[in-house]
Amino acid sequence: MSAQVPYGKVALYPGCALDGMAKQYEVSLALVAKDLGLTYERLDDYNCCGALEVKNVNTMAGLLLPARNLALARKIGADAIMSACPGCHYSLSRAQYYLSKYPKLREKVNAYLEKMGEIKYDLQLMTIHVNEFLYNSVGIEVIKSKVKRPLTGLKVAPYYGCLYTRPKPYTLTGYLRLKDDPERPVFMDKLLEALGAEVVPFEAKTMCCGGPHVYSDPDVSINLEARILKEARRNGAEILVVDCPLGGVAIESNMNKIAERYGEDLRMPVVYFTQLMAFAFGHSPEEAMLTANLTNPMSVLKRYL
Repeated sequence: MSAQVPYGKVALYPGCALDGMAKQYEVSLALVAKDLGLTYERLDDYNCCGALEVKNVNTMAGLLLPARNLALARKIGADAIMSACPGCHYSLSRAQYYLSKYPKLREKVNAYLEKMGEIKYDLQLMTIHVNEFLYNSVGIEVIKSKVKRPLTGLKVAPYYGCLYTRPKPYTLTGYLRLKDDPERPVFMDKLLEALGAEVVPFEAKTMCCGGPHVYSDPDVSINLEARILKEARRNGAEILVVDCPLGGVAIESNMNKIAERYGEDLRMPVVYFTQLMAFAFGHSPEEAMLTANLTNPMSVLKRYL
């Protein structure tokens, strides 16, 4: 019996992050999925998901870009399309929502897809995040059984970001059993606890990091990131664990600026939760690409080697 019965065939939508600044996210995901007996197919010839500001500039482009990726997933027979980036998850889920709700809009989008030589999108996909995929497909007890390097005593703050569960009508959080809590998500918490780590209280777990405004409005971005780090530090976290490439890189890259601006050293290692899972499953720091992070998580994790 397939371990991923809840989802059927899963297509991975890499987005720009997994082929660039968050390569370690995809590499560690592949290690973890193999260890858990999970499979998925990476989409080829995918395009930008149209996240962030595209929808504000051109409404049709903001729907057509993700719709093409949805159609590509159906073309390979997928039942679910999975994103590692909450921004991509938002964009794909948003397109799914509008194409489902407005038939005439769906007809127009499908007409464009046909002109591009793509198949029409039939709405027969579930949009999921990697967190949901790993949490729901095998169960916590199976994950515990794979741990070879327990992270006992490691204090972690799981940062989900603002778009992992929001907005509810798009992501369906709070509506479906397989979805996380829309305001107080716990899936990543439970995955980290299964590794033996201690999840600290962290009220900033779904706060916006200002990632999209790192360059356009750095003052706002740095202020938001400082609040996240301060909350994590206040509750004793040694590592900030993320599931969002944009948030992870934004926070990492601004740590020195935050220290300079506020006169308080809030620096701490930032890792993807899949990296910690791979490390706990017995893979080396190099295999999990922990040494590729901008911050140095091995300064903390070396005690588990």
